[in-house]
Amino acid sequence: MVLVKVPEGREDEMLVGFCQNSAFTFEGLDITDKKGLKRLEAYLRETGFQKKDMLGLHFKGSVMNRVYGLTDSNAYPEDLTFLVIPDYYNPIVKLQLGARWFDDIVANNQIRQNAINGGIEPDYGGEITVVKEEE
Repeated sequence: MVLVKVPEGREDEMLVGFCQNSAFTFEGLDITDKKGLKRLEAYLRETGFQKKDMLGLHFKGSVMNRVYGLTDSNAYPEDLTFLVIPDYYNPIVKLQLGARWFDDIVANNQIRQNAINGGIEPDYGGEITVVKEEE
């Protein structure tokens, strides 16, 4: 796996792209663990990664906080590492490894941030109400 830091000046653009493409993402993964990354790459290849080169794009929690305006209890630790593996979409492996789709991360953060900004409790959808038409 080739690790590449999301370039300064392109962070906003790239994070929006990760969201639009529902990118396979890890929060808090230790990217200095070379053996662990080799095992991860081997497993992702065994479970469907097709391209010759595997790219791992990384950035810090401080970037996430700035791009999405995350504050208070919703903000990430400044030095928390996010690792995005583009072009890999296996929902079973995502669950097995504790990864997430980037758009799900952003959506949940937005719900929590809207609640913080509005001084209300977060609403993740609540109960589903069925409305019957009168005959």
